[in-house]
Amino acid sequence: MKTQDYLGKKIGIVIDRPMNSLHPKHGFKYELNYGYVPNTVSGDGEELDAYVLGVSQPLTEFAGICVAILHRTNDDDDKLIIAPEGMNFSDEEINHLTDFQEKWFQHIIIRPQPQIILLCGFLGFGKTTYALKLALELPATLFTHDEIMKERFGRNPDDFAAKYKIVDDYIRMQTKQAVQNGENVILDYGFWSKEKRQEYYQWAKSLTPNVVFHVLECDMALAKRRVLNRTQTDDTALYIDENCFDTLLTQFEPFNEKEGYPFVLIKG
Repeated sequence: MKTQDYLGKKIGIVIDRPMNSLHPKHGFKYELNYGYVPNTVSGDGEELDAYVLGVSQPLTEFAGICVAILHRTNDDDDKLIIAPEGMNFSDEEINHLTDFQEKWFQHIIIRPQPQIILLCGFLGFGKTTYALKLALELPATLFTHDEIMKERFGRNPDDFAAKYKIVDDYIRMQTKQAVQNGENVILDYGFWSKEKRQEYYQWAKSLTPNVVFHVLECDMALAKRRVLNRTQTDDTALYIDENCFDTLLTQFEPFNEKEGYPFVLIKG
């Protein structure tokens, strides 16, 4: 197993040098719990080492998420950075917290490649509900085009195409920034047409190699009832009546796996 394969995975660590213990040879104090992954071999021929961040008491063992790898560039000995689930640390924090030992080595911080998820499905398919849940689980930054459109231009904007582009440009800019910061991103657009799927997939791939469609399926009659009910009962939703729904449906091209994109199918 390559060291980078541990990124993002839950890893069990044996702590052989607990917090506040002294190095057996050099005498410095371990300011973090430090241990190893059992039954592994690192570049130095020993078991793969790991720092545990986010825990303030000495441990004998720990299981957490590998949020980064500290790769020594002048020593063949990578270190996993392990944290409790739901916690993360910036490069600056990792460098500061591990400096008690790493100050004697040159290193870089390697992180998981951020993921861009493109949500594909028609109106009323449950995309936004799914996106909110997924954003919490990953975690990820979520951009919902309809929500930003409504906030900026109201329920029933005129010159829709021009305003659509304004919102789209904003989301693209924010997505690029989020990916550069190492964040996962979910784009809740719908991507109704083959042309749009191709356009956005190629653009997303220019930001990160980790791009996937999540394709939602739903009975169309149910989707229509949901949308019309939302228009009638939610005065904050974009205004879509039956005629608008039917007109937009003529633009919808269901996702086909033959298009060749990586995808996850979500039954609605």
